[in-house]
Amino acid sequence: MARLELVVAAAESEYMRRLAAGVRESPFGSRWRMTACTTGDSLRHYLKGGYAVHLVLAQPSLLEQAGELPAGIPAAAFVRRRGEGGGLPELLQYQPVPELLAAIEALHAGRGAVRLQGGGGGRASVIAVCDPAGGAGKTTCSLWLARLAGERGHRALYLNLERFDASGLQLREPGEPAEEGIEALLYALKADKPDFPAQLAGVRRYSRRMGTDYVGEAPSPEERQSMTGDDAARLLEAVAGSGMYELIVADMDSLLDEAAAAVLERSDAVVWLSEPSPAARRKSRLAFEAAAARHPAAAAAARSRMLRVRSRVRPRALTEEEEVRDDDDPLPPYAAELPYDPGIGFAESASPAYIRAAGELLERLGCAAQRSVRP
Repeated sequence: MARLELVVAAAESEYMRRLAAGVRESPFGSRWRMTACTTGDSLRHYLKGGYAVHLVLAQPSLLEQAGELPAGIPAAAFVRRRGEGGGLPELLQYQPVPELLAAIEALHAGRGAVRLQGGGGGRASVIAVCDPAGGAGKTTCSLWLARLAGERGHRALYLNLERFDASGLQLREPGEPAEEGIEALLYALKADKPDFPAQLAGVRRYSRRMGTDYVGEAPSPEERQSMTGDDAARLLEAVAGSGMYELIVADMDSLLDEAAAAVLERSDAVVWLSEPSPAARRKSRLAFEAAAARHPAAAAAARSRMLRVRSRVRPRALTEEEEVRDDDDPLPPYAAELPYDPGIGFAESASPAYIRAAGELLERLGCAAQRSVRP
């Protein structure tokens, strides 16, 4: 994933050295590249050099020395005490590094940084990956969609919404402990905490194994089992609207309950995986019909944005007779395929053929923001 560019201007050289080391040693450093300036002149010359800059964080005295900043660059004041920013958003210089880095991400997400001209933002696109029958490699597919999106320059988040979430086995390093995750975000929403992007920045993690941001699993399945449709809708819209991501890949639970319906109704594209065996296709069809009976609006929305994917998780090729489509099948025809990969015990060990197919699937989903996925 292409890193964002942060320019920090502070006169204290030793402080800047320690801050740069903290950035390099944290997950923040996988998302941001920091350039340090210790004088107003160096700040002015760097910004006039035409380099891409996503956020300037500078002491007020150095901002004054630098003079007028180029238009279009978000800026905030790096202050010792509140009220020193001269009208700019303020960020306290002396605070623990993890809190400082989380505050920087929240500023960039749009909760404070002033854009001197124009401005971007907007809601992230959401891809929901479903497999109601189970066993079709849904989590592997979800992880690779998020990873490949990041490698292509998009800010992507893998969001697991399963009741029994085992994705940490694929995301964390061996021995790396689990930390607070989705339960903290749900609590922040229910408690109406004012700055959700800061909450998200503090909870999300970066997986070096899979090369993507993710939110850790809840400590028990009850968090997901008790999630209502309103909870799921608020969570999805808060994450998508945080300004921190361009794409969210939602790894859905096999149970199409009220919470799943809320996510499907708000997703920009739905990847519907199924193994191409008669039994798996039958289960997939029955699951969709049951969801349509309970949640007709969500099922209709999902159907209109659905890309059905044949996921070959077993080596035996099916005959043409077995592939005959039922005339009354409520699901669309298969539009893409993920190949059989005998060595894919963990997502990171996927074969080049599987990765290539996942990349082609991601390209098919390129129109998701316009809600116009077609088989």
